[in-house]
Amino acid sequence: MMGRFGGRQPVACVDFGRDKLSILEVAEGTITRWMTRPLPEDALRNGDPILPGYVGEAVRQSMARAGMQARRVRIALPDEATVSRQITLPPMPRRDLVKAMHYVAEQHIPFSIERARWAWDVVHQDRGGIVIYLVATWRDLVDRYAELATAAGLEPELLEPRAIAMARALDQDQALVLDAGANRLHMTLLVGGQPILVDEIAVDATGPDEREAVDRLLQRAYRHQSSVAGTPGRLAPVLLAGELEFADLELPVPGRPVTEVLNGHLPMAPGGFQPGAYLANLGLSMRKAR
Repeated sequence: MMGRFGGRQPVACVDFGRDKLSILEVAEGTITRWMTRPLPEDALRNGDPILPGYVGEAVRQSMARAGMQARRVRIALPDEATVSRQITLPPMPRRDLVKAMHYVAEQHIPFSIERARWAWDVVHQDRGGIVIYLVATWRDLVDRYAELATAAGLEPELLEPRAIAMARALDQDQALVLDAGANRLHMTLLVGGQPILVDEIAVDATGPDEREAVDRLLQRAYRHQSSVAGTPGRLAPVLLAGELEFADLELPVPGRPVTEVLNGHLPMAPGGFQPGAYLANLGLSMRKAR
């Protein structure tokens, strides 16, 4: 069994979010190398690598240029390519829960379960019930990501929704994370340590400017948070990630750099590494094998 941070052998943690390809190499609990490059517009379609060989070759070349030696890979699936649900079930023994989850998955996955790859985790359990986090995606999409890894000369060992990996890197009960890509502004809302909303707005010559886009995302997050039972009445604390950490961006509410509140159990990082630009990669590196 592999331990935390991927054990002695290096592992590559790949993220296709924010219009970028970012790769983090981790070995023996230490970040060894990292890189980021823009993603071609035709690389993914709604998070789907429709030409996996093409994207895999981009990963292979990027790792070679960065001097990465890893042969195993963990991949953060773009959130637009996944479905997630937080569900509360009545108390029951573990053996009954496993059986119940198949029925639950059939009810909550919005496409045929025969076409799905899905998994679940227990978020919280007490006498009042069991809170489950369910995630799913299409089988053929998983197959294309596996083909992508093979084209890059890598062995896939984990595929995980990007927002879940980010939540692990943050380890915050409540947070609203803002991040920017080349042409889009991204938002991830965490409540109870789990992502409950992922959203984005295009920012280009024909769309809103960055300040207006931020305002819209904050309003959407507040409306969504207010509609979820048991969530606080105030908006979750705003955290700025990636390039927004250092941008001179005026916010309508207080915000702070995400690096001030990161999980205290991240891999060791060399000087000059900017963790706020690699949240999903870091979260992948922390995932324990089962």
